[in-house]
Amino acid sequence: TFFYVTQSQATTFYISPSGNDATGTGTITNPWRTLSKATSTVTAGNTIFLLPGTYTETQTSILATGVNVEAADTTAIVRSTLSIQFVAILQLHSAEGTMGNQYVRNIKFDGNNRLTSWGLSVRGRSNVSVYGCVFRDFEETAVNWSGRNDGNQIPPSIYATSNSFHDNIITNSATWTSAYGRGAFQFGGQDGMQIYNNYITANSRPAGLNGWPVKGC
Repeated sequence: TFFYVTQSQATTFYISPSGNDATGTGTITNPWRTLSKATSTVTAGNTIFLLPGTYTETQTSILATGVNVEAADTTAIVRSTLSIQFVAILQLHSAEGTMGNQYVRNIKFDGNNRLTSWGLSVRGRSNVSVYGCVFRDFEETAVNWSGRNDGNQIPPSIYATSNSFHDNIITNSATWTSAYGRGAFQFGGQDGMQIYNNYITANSRPAGLNGWPVKGC
């Protein structure tokens, strides 16, 4: 007796600045318009592909585990009208120890002239890679990456593992006020995270108003 197991094939879904969230189907010939539409629709095992152009998001895109986000290069630009403190354009939040099994690559995240507080927020997830991306002009932090999922700056019960952040560029995305200082790239609660080949600067603001390039969180 022979048993045949059929495995579902991974699918790539597309968005384009000229797409349509209402009538689009996510195909390359009929793409959606926004990243938030794609992240609310695409399920684990599949990929969201951004065609070239500028995407203006009006809400946080919440990325499920197992879903990748990528573009051919950083001519795909994601910016946002969000202006709430600690709220990111792209959010990857899960309970501590959750396996993300995903990547974000070749995207340019634009803070809209510092209107938007954060670019990317990762909490609780393991096995997530972010690479080949550009982050620019965020008010407080470009990337906040924590092993916890509650925002507390204390060690997690389960440390995140197998995460990586490499070959990225971050500019003008860290602030300093009289009350606190932020890092352009903030991370904590990680075990063996790989961080390399990144270019991070925090020197574009007047003296005394720049945060750190890299900071623990």
